[in-house]
Amino acid sequence: MERVVTNLVKLNELKRRPCVEWLKYFNENGIADVHEAFVKENNYDYWSLYHYSNIDLIAWEIENNCFDWERFSWAVASYCPNKIDPDKFDWKRQSWAIAKYCPNKIDPHRFNWEEDSWAVALYCSDKLDPHRYSLDYGWAVKEYCLHSFCLYYFK
Repeated sequence: MERVVTNLVKLNELKRRPCVEWLKYFNENGIADVHEAFVKENNYDYWSLYHYSNIDLIAWEIENNCFDWERFSWAVASYCPNKIDPDKFDWKRQSWAIAKYCPNKIDPHRFNWEEDSWAVALYCSDKLDPHRYSLDYGWAVKEYCLHSFCLYYFK
């Protein structure tokens, strides 16, 4: 589905009606500024928004310099990986999301191998770097990685 880069959502275009607490953000025309609502609620429920609508709020927030990269880098990897800014992405706490949703975006020098090596073994073992991989997660290699070089390095 082609997503519309906007912060406005129309109630009648949602695949599912939001819960009562979110209805207060819709005006008399059935339109809500979802960015404003999320900021007020301090609850970025991206999953529901992306599941039940055709809008791309994350791209809108990035384009308008109001995206919270520290808290929600994972959402960029999941919903619009083409918008990943390697200088803003929270590599320290959310590298796992790159491995899971867009392994082609792994920057081996920024990826948090110490904490998120398991995600490489699980989601994209072809990106595994045996010189950076944390041996604390050798169990993940043994369980998920079938590449011969993995088996060689992690006997």
